[in-house]
Amino acid sequence: MNSHAGAVARRLERVRAELAELDLEGLLVSRLPNVRYLTGFSGSNAWLLIDATGATLLTDGRYGQQAEEELPRGAGFEFLIAPDGVLGELVVEQAKRQSSGSRFGFEGRHLSFAEWERLRDVSLAVEWVAVSGLVEGVRAVKEEEEIAAIETAARIAATALAETVTLVEPGVREADIASELDYRMRRLGAQRPAFETIIASGARSALPHAATSDRSVREGEFILCDFGAHWRGYCSDMTRTFVVGEAETKQREVYELVLAAQSAARSALRAGVSGAEVDAMARQVFAEADVEERFVHSTGHGLGLEVHEDPRLGRRSEDRLESNMVVTVEPGLYFPGWGGVRIEDALVVTEDGPRALVDLEASELQALPL
Repeated sequence: MNSHAGAVARRLERVRAELAELDLEGLLVSRLPNVRYLTGFSGSNAWLLIDATGATLLTDGRYGQQAEEELPRGAGFEFLIAPDGVLGELVVEQAKRQSSGSRFGFEGRHLSFAEWERLRDVSLAVEWVAVSGLVEGVRAVKEEEEIAAIETAARIAATALAETVTLVEPGVREADIASELDYRMRRLGAQRPAFETIIASGARSALPHAATSDRSVREGEFILCDFGAHWRGYCSDMTRTFVVGEAETKQREVYELVLAAQSAARSALRAGVSGAEVDAMARQVFAEADVEERFVHSTGHGLGLEVHEDPRLGRRSEDRLESNMVVTVEPGLYFPGWGGVRIEDALVVTEDGPRALVDLEASELQALPL
């Protein structure tokens, strides 16, 4: 069994252990990132049916050859093709054949109501039970190969930004900066950007998720860059804010506050603490400076096959951090009509504290912001 097959087999066993705790004989996985995590298959139409002894991938005729190539040999997968591309009926027949009269879980948050009705109406021999976050919980703790892939994506993104910012000057459009950054990430090995790159300048930097525009940047303005690379299925996510030309006193003060909040949150990041505890450390810095109301989002999130996944680092998060989780820490301050600052890094959780995938202190970008 090769390393990929071994990893997939371990993941399936972890899922089966969770199913046993819930007294379920199997699970229908319909969310594509979860299907990919458990099989390696990257097509756009697939369901996975897992029981105690086997796993069956169901897809359509467009993906027969791709499934043969991507499913790991030696991991015990079967795959079936739905000729008309409709997977529901095929899932029902397979569930009946595998374990008639049993209780199967399904991903309640991700199966559409129409699909659920079809399963309910034509599979009386199977009791379908909604579950939530089961595979996502397994995905949250990363294997070494996953961490290495995210680290590669992070380094691609950081290098691309270091190259791109040397081209930024007054008069350049936000859209041109984004295009250049995306191009350089691809040139460095990314399959694509991990998400739509955000470049927001001037007062638009106060929009936490601004859409990149045709606006031209100006001397003395903030530029906020939120971007990431997608490499071999895994995502990076980084934000940097800098000024074109000389920064004024208020810009420096706001930047230093955000940097201090990020440092405080990072200092709390270790196995055993909750996401809410990490979030509280960032908020305390802002509260002491009487600007907490300008921090309008959570402190961070998990990172992996998706840009946003478990665990969550937020005010109400009950997620408990474990070693080898990969999370972002991204506090920010936003002042409508003036501008905003966000600093975001990806870090690996360990027993002793965080390990940065691209070290903020050692990065080439350290000299760029302000």
